[in-house]
Amino acid sequence: MTDSERNISEATQAAREAADRASSSVRDTAEDVSDVTTGTARETAETLSEGATRTMDATAEAVEDIRAAAAEAIDAMSVQAKEAFANARGAADEGVTYVKAKYRENPALVIAVGAAALIGVSAVLKSMFGRR
Repeated sequence: MTDSERNISEATQAAREAADRASSSVRDTAEDVSDVTTGTARETAETLSEGATRTMDATAEAVEDIRAAAAEAIDAMSVQAKEAFANARGAADEGVTYVKAKYRENPALVIAVGAAALIGVSAVLKSMFGRR
Protein backbone atom coordinates (compact mmCIF):
# COMPACT_ATOMS: atom_id res chain seq x y z
CA MET A 1 0.00 0.00 0.00
CA THR A 2 1.31 3.34 -0.98
CA ASP A 3 1.30 6.51 1.04
CA SER A 4 -1.53 8.03 -0.97
CA GLU A 5 -3.66 4.89 -0.59
CA ARG A 6 -2.97 4.92 3.13
CA ASN A 7 -3.88 8.64 3.33
CA ILE A 8 -7.11 7.97 1.39
CA SER A 9 -7.94 5.03 3.69
CA GLU A 10 -7.26 7.12 6.82
CA ALA A 11 -9.26 10.03 5.45
CA THR A 12 -12.15 7.69 4.61
CA GLN A 13 -11.98 6.18 8.10
CA ALA A 14 -11.87 9.65 9.68
CA ALA A 15 -14.87 10.72 7.57
CA ARG A 16 -16.81 7.61 8.64
CA GLU A 17 -16.04 8.25 12.29
CA ALA A 18 -17.07 11.91 11.96
CA ALA A 19 -20.31 10.87 10.24
CA ASP A 20 -20.98 8.31 13.01
CA ARG A 21 -20.38 10.96 15.68
CA ALA A 22 -22.62 13.46 13.87
CA SER A 23 -25.32 10.82 13.43
CA SER A 24 -25.10 9.88 17.11
CA SER A 25 -25.24 13.55 18.13
CA VAL A 26 -28.29 14.17 15.91
CA ARG A 27 -29.97 11.03 17.32
CA ASP A 28 -29.28 12.14 20.92
CA THR A 29 -30.54 15.67 20.18
CA ALA A 30 -33.68 14.30 18.53
CA GLU A 31 -34.33 12.06 21.55
CA ASP A 32 -33.82 15.01 23.91
CA VAL A 33 -36.19 17.19 21.86
CA SER A 34 -38.70 14.35 21.75
CA ASP A 35 -38.48 13.87 25.51
CA VAL A 36 -38.87 17.61 26.14
CA THR A 37 -41.72 17.88 23.63
CA THR A 38 -43.48 14.84 25.08
CA GLY A 39 -42.99 16.16 28.63
CA THR A 40 -44.20 19.61 27.66
CA ALA A 41 -47.21 18.16 25.85
CA ARG A 42 -47.99 15.96 28.84
CA GLU A 43 -47.67 18.92 31.23
CA THR A 44 -49.83 21.06 28.95
CA ALA A 45 -52.48 18.34 28.76
CA GLU A 46 -52.42 17.94 32.54
CA THR A 47 -52.72 21.72 33.01
CA LEU A 48 -55.63 21.86 30.57
CA SER A 49 -57.27 18.91 32.30
CA GLU A 50 -56.88 20.55 35.70
CA GLY A 51 -58.29 23.81 34.31
CA ALA A 52 -61.25 22.00 32.80
CA THR A 53 -61.86 20.20 36.09
CA ARG A 54 -61.75 23.48 38.01
CA THR A 55 -64.11 25.06 35.49
CA MET A 56 -66.54 22.15 35.76
CA ASP A 57 -66.39 22.31 39.56
CA ALA A 58 -66.99 26.06 39.56
CA THR A 59 -69.89 25.63 37.12
CA ALA A 60 -71.41 22.88 39.26
CA GLU A 61 -71.11 25.08 42.35
CA ALA A 62 -72.72 28.01 40.52
CA VAL A 63 -75.59 25.81 39.34
CA GLU A 64 -76.07 24.49 42.87
CA ASP A 65 -76.06 28.05 44.25
CA ILE A 66 -78.65 29.07 41.65
CA ARG A 67 -80.80 26.05 42.53
CA ALA A 68 -80.59 26.86 46.23
CA ALA A 69 -81.47 30.52 45.61
CA ALA A 70 -84.39 29.49 43.39
CA ALA A 71 -85.64 27.04 46.02
CA GLU A 72 -85.44 29.76 48.68
CA ALA A 73 -87.27 32.20 46.42
CA ILE A 74 -89.98 29.64 45.68
CA ASP A 75 -90.38 28.91 49.39
CA ALA A 76 -90.62 32.62 50.19
CA MET A 77 -93.15 33.20 47.39
CA SER A 78 -95.16 30.20 48.57
CA VAL A 79 -95.29 31.55 52.12
CA GLN A 80 -96.27 35.01 50.85
CA ALA A 81 -98.94 33.57 48.56
CA LYS A 82 -100.40 31.53 51.42
CA GLU A 83 -100.46 34.62 53.64
CA ALA A 84 -102.04 36.73 50.87
CA PHE A 85 -104.65 34.03 50.25
CA ALA A 86 -105.43 33.79 53.96
CA ASN A 87 -105.69 37.58 54.20
CA ALA A 88 -107.91 37.72 51.11
CA ARG A 89 -110.12 34.96 52.45
CA GLY A 90 -110.38 36.80 55.78
CA ALA A 91 -111.23 40.07 54.01
CA ALA A 92 -113.83 38.32 51.83
CA ASP A 93 -115.37 36.68 54.87
CA GLU A 94 -115.50 40.04 56.65
CA GLY A 95 -117.01 41.63 53.53
CA VAL A 96 -119.68 38.94 53.25
CA THR A 97 -120.49 39.34 56.94
CA TYR A 98 -120.73 43.12 56.51
CA VAL A 99 -122.96 42.84 53.42
CA LYS A 100 -125.23 40.31 55.17
CA ALA A 101 -125.58 42.64 58.15
CA LYS A 102 -126.37 45.61 55.89
CA TYR A 103 -128.80 43.49 53.88
CA ARG A 104 -130.71 42.66 57.03
CA GLU A 105 -130.90 46.37 57.85
CA ASN A 106 -131.83 47.66 54.37
CA PRO A 107 -132.12 45.11 51.54
CA ALA A 108 -133.05 47.67 48.85
CA LEU A 109 -129.89 49.71 49.49
CA VAL A 110 -127.64 46.65 49.25
CA ILE A 111 -129.30 45.53 46.01
CA ALA A 112 -128.94 49.04 44.54
CA VAL A 113 -125.27 49.29 45.51
CA GLY A 114 -124.62 45.79 44.07
CA ALA A 115 -126.33 46.70 40.80
CA ALA A 116 -124.35 49.96 40.58
CA ALA A 117 -121.11 48.09 41.22
CA LEU A 118 -121.99 45.53 38.55
CA ILE A 119 -122.79 48.29 36.03
CA GLY A 120 -119.53 50.09 36.92
CA VAL A 121 -117.41 46.96 36.51
CA SER A 122 -119.17 46.16 33.22
CA ALA A 123 -118.48 49.68 31.92
CA VAL A 124 -114.80 49.44 32.85
CA LEU A 125 -114.44 46.01 31.22
CA LYS A 126 -116.29 47.15 28.10
CA SER A 127 -114.01 50.17 27.77
CA MET A 128 -110.94 48.00 28.22
CA PHE A 129 -111.92 45.05 26.03
CA GLY A 130 -114.71 46.47 23.92
CA ARG A 131 -114.63 46.77 20.16
CA ARG A 132 -113.00 49.83 18.77
